[in-house]
Amino acid sequence: MIRMLVAAPRSGSGKTTVACALLRALRDRGLAPCAFKCGPDYIDPMFHRAALGVESRNLDLFLCGADRLRAQFERACAGHGAAVIEGAMGYYDGVELSDRASAWWIADTLEVPALLVLNARGAGLSLAAEVRGMTAFRERSRIAGVLLNECAPALCRRLAPALERETGVPVLGCLPRLDGARIESRHLGLRTAQEIEDLDERLARLAAALAENVDWERLQRIFSCEKAFTMTEKQTLKYENVRIGIANDKAFCFTYFETLEALRDFGAEIVSFSPLEDAALPPRIAALYLPGGYPELYAQELSTNKSMVKSIKSAVLGGMPTVAECGGFLYLGASLCDPDGNAA
Repeated sequence: MIRMLVAAPRSGSGKTTVACALLRALRDRGLAPCAFKCGPDYIDPMFHRAALGVESRNLDLFLCGADRLRAQFERACAGHGAAVIEGAMGYYDGVELSDRASAWWIADTLEVPALLVLNARGAGLSLAAEVRGMTAFRERSRIAGVLLNECAPALCRRLAPALERETGVPVLGCLPRLDGARIESRHLGLRTAQEIEDLDERLARLAAALAENVDWERLQRIFSCEKAFTMTEKQTLKYENVRIGIANDKAFCFTYFETLEALRDFGAEIVSFSPLEDAALPPRIAALYLPGGYPELYAQELSTNKSMVKSIKSAVLGGMPTVAECGGFLYLGASLCDPDGNAA
């Protein structure tokens, strides 16, 4: 099985673009890949799902211990021929300016080799210094290969031998800059997958470019991993006939797959609803979960749906157990401003 963690020295290097292109290319090669994201990130997994058509999961050593992380990873890898983990921020960036819970810590815990993505724009041999620094920073860096992002194939052919000579780390190829295939950013990170109408076309172009400019035989040899953890998670509690209403639409879309999976494991029935489109909460629910998202972008529509506002207010004030986080918590306020400062 191919296992890799896509890492970079910093945010903005192109990890999500490379990860999605890899996932699509691996899928096209018949390897049925699965996807992961380091840390509490809602948006990047949306792109993994768009690239694959399957769920993407989060791996977070701040929210759970090493044994549970290994068990979650193995559970998700079952039946797949490849696993791609996208890192977060810089490879060694963890909690409070430490490496705790960083992408490197996850790679080391799972014993997964890392593919270091370097943005090659405006650089040449200096990239070797960056690679040497990244590999020497920790004794077990797990960095097994380099991929040059936004790098012309002709330049990659010249750069690769020099970088390998200076660092000893294989350069597996490049992803050229493709105008019109970029994934734009905004506050809280990338635009969501739902907001990019031609996303499938962009991902197909990226995957085709990657397929042409990566040494796949070498990549498969370096990142093939037979090690598997055989740990099991203990399940002690089980509930029946517990229906939990969960907001799920374009205004509330920041939901962890692991949250829903854990609730189902404990016997809960997940009932999705839309605060934008539905008139009231689903019937017979015992609890309410309002996840994060971008409710401020839809403040007027949410405010106009007065029957839903009344239904949720009645449930919360009536004592229904409710979890509201980030944008979901903002929705419970007396008013909400849209990006133009208009209160709704």
